[in-house]
Amino acid sequence: MFNPLITATAGWSEAVEERAKRFLAFPMGGEDGVPVTMATLLERAGQDPVNTARYLMIVPPLAAQRELIGMIGAFRIDGEPCPDPVAAAHAALSYAGRAVTMNEIHPERRWLAALLCALFGGRRQPH
Repeated sequence: MFNPLITATAGWSEAVEERAKRFLAFPMGGEDGVPVTMATLLERAGQDPVNTARYLMIVPPLAAQRELIGMIGAFRIDGEPCPDPVAAAHAALSYAGRAVTMNEIHPERRWLAALLCALFGGRRQPH
């Protein structure tokens, strides 16, 4: 389960820094021939890109995905909203090397996730 001490100290590891750099470089699209990256998205949202990227790399994975979905949903490139913020958030976090699905977080618990989905009628995300 979630351990706050491990999560808090994870923010200072080299792996988190590397993931944050990859996350900020994730291409979101382009405007007038200029690439728009995740760093651009965060700047336009009034966030500090580096600190926000580090934060998203140390919070629990599904919480990071939820927060990022909200930011991407409000973001516009050339006046157009992102067509699928959920897929974009998943792709950006995966590009950075961050696990965002139950199978990626706990591959050994795949059977438990399948059982819970079956019991509660949830849909599993594609792998």
